Amino acid sequence: MSELARSDVPEQPGVYLWRRDGLVQYVGKATSLRSRLWGSHLGRGVTLSGSSLRRNVCELLFGIPPAVTAKPDPQPVTSAQAEAIAAWLRGCELSWLECETIAAAGELEDRLRRAWLPPLNRM
Repeated sequence: MSELARSDVPEQPGVYLWRRDGLVQYVGKATSLRSRLWGSHLGRGVTLSGSSLRRNVCELLFGIPPAVTAKPDPQPVTSAQAEAIAAWLRGCELSWLECETIAAAGELEDRLRRAWLPPLNRM
């Protein structure tokens, strides 16, 4: 993750995987991989409402349930907590597969979630 630049990530629809220690932790889909990954998941703000991945990492690290940090009335985390979440994500491997359509990305995401049962996805 430390060598990945925003311009390395395509703008096309697709599916992305976060791995840590070789294990799939999260599978997601995006209309635009670049917007979803850089605009939502790799953010460092204290509001987590735009990223279920960041909310789930927050629960993993701090025990704060995702419902507390989600819309409609999200409780912000501290700056230190936001940085710890970002550091955890930077410690992961990120990969993606571009898809022709968002529908194709949705179908692939569903198959991968069922196959791997990633712990940071809510099933």
